[in-house]
Amino acid sequence: MSRKRTFALFIPIVIAMVALDCLAKVWAVDHLRQGAAGPDFGLVDLTLVHNAGAAFGMGQGSGTIFIAIAIVICAAVIIWLAVGKRHNALEITALALVVAGGIGNCIDRLTTGYVVDFIRFTFIDFPVFKVADIGITVGVVLALIGYMFLSPAAREVDATAELNARDEARAKRKAKQRGERARKIRERNER
Repeated sequence: MSRKRTFALFIPIVIAMVALDCLAKVWAVDHLRQGAAGPDFGLVDLTLVHNAGAAFGMGQGSGTIFIAIAIVICAAVIIWLAVGKRHNALEITALALVVAGGIGNCIDRLTTGYVVDFIRFTFIDFPVFKVADIGITVGVVLALIGYMFLSPAAREVDATAELNARDEARAKRKAKQRGERARKIRERNER
């Protein structure tokens, strides 16, 4: 996909996901109480949590580091998309979701010092999360699928053929080494 088409797909997805994340968090802050379970939808309920750390509450108080990491990742993705040769729509969508999630988390950390989480699974003990986290998770899964199976680069590389060629080259080198040793032994014996 051309750079123009790449960013024509990438930018609207990022904008839409950041907007959805921000709107969802505004709604959660306005309609939910901190720590109290809100509406229950069966598999999930809505519980407002202010998280100053990362996933699973790790890294409490390290917001500046998380902001820096998110900025570096977002910049790296944008640079990679700008200079990379070929990207398919799934890869672009996946990276847009990851960048949007990173931007959503940065907005929270920069404006409040913590992220606003509010979606909680009721059927397992799992950390409370938000739309940005869904974007990051889905983006990473889609990126892996895209790079492993759908990427133009993935189609050009046949791992089995690569491994077979490497094994054949190694076997030829060993055969050549054995032949040279045998020749040296013959020469010594002929003297």
